[in-house]
This record gives sequence, structure tokens and C-alpha cells, in this order.
Amino acid sequence: MKRILLLLSLIGTSALAQNFQTIDRVDGWLIERKLDSEQNHVCRASVVGGGSWFSARVHLNRNDALVVPNGLTSPNEASVASAREALRLCRSSLLYF
Repeated sequence: MKRILLLLSLIGTSALAQNFQTIDRVDGWLIERKLDSEQNHVCRASVVGGGSWFSARVHLNRNDALVVPNGLTSPNEASVASAREALRLCRSSLLYF
């Protein structure tokens, strides 16, 4: 019975890892991470706000380039630098600190 419970908890953990989880908030940016199908961690950063991540949020793309959707204001460079540093930390290790 204990083995079944352990197996179920591991399956549940794996399922949760498929969605982005918040790991930090830095200068108005939301830093999130998830595990891909090969168990590599994927990190992203966006300015907290309404709407979908790609079309209605200021965010940094895979190359850490700033993406500002039409009608939104670009954050200041110090804020962007903080988000880039948080992404660097997120990508460098499974432990984030």
C-alpha cells in the first residue's frame, strides 16, 4: 500500500510540473518555471498583468529580448535587468536563490 501511495504522489508531482509555477517576483516581474517532457527546466519572466502570456503581457523571450505588445508601456531598463538576472539564476540550477 505504501508503494502505491508513493507512486501516486510521484505521478501527481510530475503532472504539476507540466504547468508553470511561480518561483519569484522581482521589480514587478513574475518569474516562473516548469519542467518540459525531458525534465529540463524552462523559465520565463513577464510583467504581472491581465491577459494571456504571449499576447497581452510584457515579457522576455527565449533570448531575453524584451517583448512589448501594442498598447503596453515598456518597463525601465533597471527592472528589465533585474528580470534577466532572475532568469539567469532560474536557468542555472534547479535551486533558485
